[in-house]
Amino acid sequence: MIFQIALIAFSLFGILHVSRQYRSQKVSVYWFLIWFVFWLIVIAVALFPEATDIIADYVGVEKGADLIAYIAIVVLSYSMYRVLVRLERMRQEMTDLTRKIAIEKEKNNET
Repeated sequence: MIFQIALIAFSLFGILHVSRQYRSQKVSVYWFLIWFVFWLIVIAVALFPEATDIIADYVGVEKGADLIAYIAIVVLSYSMYRVLVRLERMRQEMTDLTRKIAIEKEKNNET
């Protein structure tokens, strides 16, 4: 019961935080909706944990908690991949920009 209360409280904090970020235009409507729905799902799972067992049985996993762990691992792995790809692209863009600036400075020093 304490864990459920803590999970709900944390989820409400998450909803409040993403709402503030949306109002201050730090996140788009798309990301606001994604996070809002995510936190609502967390609250639903905290209130009705047996529902995850039903879904787990349907997809062939023994326990609902196992299903949540599997999904979390997949989502986090994919998210990490996306962040690394974006980071590498930004690194390459910075290298290209630095190279262009250096070439431009060299041209200006020659004249």
